[in-house]
Amino acid sequence: MGRAGLGQLRRDLRAARDRDPAARSSLEVALCYPGVHALWAYRVNHWLWTHGLPLPARVGATVARALTGAEIHPGAQVGDGVFIDHATGVVIGETAEVGNDVTIYHGVTLGGTSLEPTKRHPTIGDRVVIGAGAKVLGPFTVGADSRIGANAVVVRKVPPGAVVVGVPGQIITRSRPQPAHHDDSLPDPLGLSLQSLLTRVDRLEATAALQAATATTAGADGDASSGGATGTTGSGDGGAARPARTGGAPGIGRAAGVGGSGGRGRSGSGGNPPRVTIRPPKGGVWQGEDFAI
Repeated sequence: MGRAGLGQLRRDLRAARDRDPAARSSLEVALCYPGVHALWAYRVNHWLWTHGLPLPARVGATVARALTGAEIHPGAQVGDGVFIDHATGVVIGETAEVGNDVTIYHGVTLGGTSLEPTKRHPTIGDRVVIGAGAKVLGPFTVGADSRIGANAVVVRKVPPGAVVVGVPGQIITRSRPQPAHHDDSLPDPLGLSLQSLLTRVDRLEATAALQAATATTAGADGDASSGGATGTTGSGDGGAARPARTGGAPGIGRAAGVGGSGGRGRSGSGGNPPRVTIRPPKGGVWQGEDFAI
């Protein structure tokens, strides 16, 4: 291992102390943190793997999994300053690459979706935070400073500085860069979409009500203008003429008589009702306070 190896072990201790407020001392971390133990075992097993001793490396990884609850393939590439919190259920595949200062919580899987003996596991950029239970599956890259929410299932490339939530993972690109370990609440794209849809439905209903009221007013004006004068209407069968209804009531023509201009007018002085155009968000993208979906 040498001096460089000891320096790497010290950095692992420092990463745990910096990112876990429950850590009180380096001695406590060294004795009680299975995530740190899993990393240390991996570093030894990776050395064996790269020096032509794959079987001892796999045996060491199996023992480490039984002791720590985390399985890190000795062929994986794990950078400096990585912190695995709680460790239980963490799986890192053979061709996975993990950058520097990455934080991984329990239940995370960096797995593959192919059975071909090629690059089939993800590449995680520097300072990425992967929440508890998240699954990152496939040979793509997760950009630096990204955050993956708890229980998210990520199956496609993630740009730097993005947030991924949901199943399947929805990529949300931040409009303002933030530190990867900034402790803010993750956005809820489903909730935002539902809220936007409800707002849109309210606007559509209001528009429909306005158009209906305008059409009714226009119809009433048309009826009044066509039946306001006193006149006679034929009965249609040659009988005696009867006086038409007077006043503001609408004139109603009876059969094919002579006289008043019957029928209810649907267009009158009101003209065409105003139309309100409701458009989706520009480019189909919902804009949040500091992100876009």
